[in-house]
Amino acid sequence: MPGEAVPRPRPSEERARLAEEGRTTRRIAIAAVVVALLGLGLVAARAIVPAASSCQQASWDVRPEVSDLPPGYTLSASQFDINRQQVTFLGPLPADETTSQGVVYVTVTCFDEGASDAVARSEQAARDADQAVTPRPDLGDGGFSATDEGGSTFIQLRHGDVVVYLAGSAQVDPRDIDSIASAYDKALGGDGGAVAVGTLDPGVDAPSDEISSQAPSDAPPSDAAAAPELEGRLPDKVGDTVLTVDSVVGTDVLGEDSSSRAIAAALRAEGKTPADLTLAQAYDESQAVDLSMLAFAIEGLTEAKTRQIVVDSWLSASGAGVTRQDVELGGRTVTRIDYGDDGAKDYVVSDGRAVIVITAADEALATAAIKALP
Repeated sequence: MPGEAVPRPRPSEERARLAEEGRTTRRIAIAAVVVALLGLGLVAARAIVPAASSCQQASWDVRPEVSDLPPGYTLSASQFDINRQQVTFLGPLPADETTSQGVVYVTVTCFDEGASDAVARSEQAARDADQAVTPRPDLGDGGFSATDEGGSTFIQLRHGDVVVYLAGSAQVDPRDIDSIASAYDKALGGDGGAVAVGTLDPGVDAPSDEISSQAPSDAPPSDAAAAPELEGRLPDKVGDTVLTVDSVVGTDVLGEDSSSRAIAAALRAEGKTPADLTLAQAYDESQAVDLSMLAFAIEGLTEAKTRQIVVDSWLSASGAGVTRQDVELGGRTVTRIDYGDDGAKDYVVSDGRAVIVITAADEALATAAIKALP
């Protein structure tokens, strides 16, 4: 490195300080995130060819507003290298000593050239590593988010030649990482992107306690179907098997698991929310046959976009070892998704108004279900 660097605490001194503060578990989380970063190729090499000072300043000068950060997050450390800034944020202190404190690493890098290609390569690396990947066109000039099987979340976004990488440990709420990404997007001149599902817009007052404390209504629950028209796209009988058909709205079925977050993020990328998603299902309550059917519709989205979200996010059919093939079954062109094991396969068919997924133990049963479609 050129010149004499200003002395910084050595890693051993920093670890000792953390130990004195009783944060041993934090080091474990940090190590796990670093391993994940290396696996995704998100850590840039230090030996970047020196560039013009303007590019270096572009990476060094990025500072998110404290008011844009999620509550309880504090800046722990900063480091400046050639054309790169590294920042560590610590989440709120856990309620007990057995829980690790959340950590979010942020790297801001200015590229002399190839910034867009760097993000594209990182996104492909995440897919190759079987991450749940969702494009994020709402952030800057584009980017993506990814979640690994351990629950760690990663986001990349680009503004021109400047690329921001964020990686959070499994203890960090994905919505907090999304908020930090939004803060950096604003710091780079963006609008902060779409507000994450379940995350309040900083400009909106939190709901009052009066709403949750209202007495429950004495009125009986409504038996009205959430999506009656969508239910009509599914059969109530396949062969001799009678099927139960019902429907739900996305807000009632999506939770906090990684698959639900991936779907919610895919919806957000299209300017939609879980409330725009409706699903109908047909299934054998007795479980005498290994068959289930799902119909999907997303308000305001084309059939092609809906199909892409269903296949890539709901079915996670883009991972390694998963194969897709268009076949003719029951007089229709169907996409057969094979997960490479002895389990049931998925068959995806569109009828112009819905995207339907048939999960069946064998092809003959899937064919019978396709023929039974209205």
